Amino acid sequence: MAPSCWLFWAWWVSLMLAVGAAEEHAEGCSAMSCGNLTISHPFWLSDWQTGRSCGSPDFQITCLNNTPVLPSSIPFSVGFMIMDISYEEESLRVVDICKQKLLQASNSCQGTGWNTSDKLGIPFKIDPINLNLVMYNCTAAAMARRDGELDQTRMRCGNESQVFVRTEGSYDETRAIEGCDTPVVVPVLGGANGQAITRDYEQLIGGGFLLKWQRAPVSGSKWAFTKIMLIALTSAGATLLFTCIYFLIWHKKGKRQWFLKKTSTNNEKNYEAMIVSYGSLAPKRYMYSKVMKITSSRSDQLGRGGYGVVYKGRLHDGRLVAVKFLHDCKGNGDEFVNEVMSIGRTSHVNIVSLFGFCLEGSKRALIYEYMSNGSLDKYIYSGNPKEILGWERLYAIAIGIARGLEYLHHGCNARIVHFDIKPQNILLDKDFTPKIADFGLAKLCHANESKLSMTGPRGTIGFIAPEVHYRTFGVVSTKSDVYSYGMMLLEMVGGRKNVNSMAENSSKQYFPDWIYDHFAEDDGFQACDVTSEIEEMAKKMTFIGLWCIQILPIYRPTIAKVLEMFERSLDEMVMPPKQNFCELL
Repeated sequence: MAPSCWLFWAWWVSLMLAVGAAEEHAEGCSAMSCGNLTISHPFWLSDWQTGRSCGSPDFQITCLNNTPVLPSSIPFSVGFMIMDISYEEESLRVVDICKQKLLQASNSCQGTGWNTSDKLGIPFKIDPINLNLVMYNCTAAAMARRDGELDQTRMRCGNESQVFVRTEGSYDETRAIEGCDTPVVVPVLGGANGQAITRDYEQLIGGGFLLKWQRAPVSGSKWAFTKIMLIALTSAGATLLFTCIYFLIWHKKGKRQWFLKKTSTNNEKNYEAMIVSYGSLAPKRYMYSKVMKITSSRSDQLGRGGYGVVYKGRLHDGRLVAVKFLHDCKGNGDEFVNEVMSIGRTSHVNIVSLFGFCLEGSKRALIYEYMSNGSLDKYIYSGNPKEILGWERLYAIAIGIARGLEYLHHGCNARIVHFDIKPQNILLDKDFTPKIADFGLAKLCHANESKLSMTGPRGTIGFIAPEVHYRTFGVVSTKSDVYSYGMMLLEMVGGRKNVNSMAENSSKQYFPDWIYDHFAEDDGFQACDVTSEIEEMAKKMTFIGLWCIQILPIYRPTIAKVLEMFERSLDEMVMPPKQNFCELL
């Protein structure tokens, strides 16, 4: 085929494939139900299992416990519970979940400054039809002094009977707050002149307020089709440009594979230079053909994940190994080299051993010691009683993981922060000795560095420390691993106590709160047939876990302190305070 014909053919095929993909996905954003509401354009329900989206991110709705929730624009802040949607009027009736929970907890009108608008995304605004209520908790003398002075309505709020609500009109703010607490301002539904201000404050907040949305995008299927068509045309244009460059190189130098080979060779040389710089600390390197022989041509698969596939193998000396074949590495394979270099520096009974690696063009593999009992999540989330570990073994595993982390944080020449501690990354050998694995997200730093610099968040949702995602909470450090360890410890306690009902109960509230409510009090084990020694182990794991997940890192213990806490008796330990994101925002 002539070069000019081949160039046109490649461009045409790329364009047709991309357009075909766009047509295939143009059916997105179909109407779905959540509770008693139908969610349709411009809104769409997020699919947490696949991560797939079919509409504008600004109009994403999450269905939690069969209740539609409009997410907050502030990280780590609870959003708004949707009570009703009017597609004709383009309005929503919502309830501020965080404010409602704080009201229920304190049974008072008083609270910190609250700006509802800050939590709303760009397309939404508070409908002017709402009433902005200004509430004061005033003394009887102040009440008498203001009688007839303002358009006020008396309202009960919890145990406070001298609460006044001003619905509208100008007023002297300095005089208005004399003899009264700091006012609280909230939007609620109601007519003019306070017609609807006849209920309790709790009822008003529970009734919600109206939001309007603006500039709704094109319909879901058209929006998806438009987006994918743009991607299709961009891809086709890039393919055409790349083909032209390829054709010029082919025409001038006659080397059809030159460009691809050059790029691959340069990257491979960079990685090899990084590995060589570690000298004797670098693990053994294997040829790809040797790795295939070790795994008997990948005949015995152990597991599969987003990173690649793991196969069972055997070295020439008879040792069993687990070989992880990686997919094409993102970020030019930086995570692969990072894992080789991080774990290659370690030697500890609670850190998985890396026997070698393969780096041969795009083919990359890691050779680990074989862990016959798999990962920890298999046991703490299992509904099979035969796979549930006893408290003594769970307790020993918790201490072993802490020792492994203490080694990473303080026992190496370079301090290593793992950033992905979770049950799936804890492997168990034939004796159930825990070993920390998967160092793809780890970061090395000097031993005298107290905080780390990062270009972006890393970790697993549910185990990632708040400061890693949002730096307002504090600096990123080894205590970020302590938070992940604490969450894992609570998972171990919650999963072991009641495997069958844990998911049902914990899904109704924030999981650490569920642990706190069930185990912080003395009734945590009344329904379980356990000895006093077992109860002390479980409670100690709970106390330590709750200390480790303190939202602000300055209040968390170091991992060395955690090991000291395991050595103490339960009587010497103090229950940590219950955490609340709403109060810190």
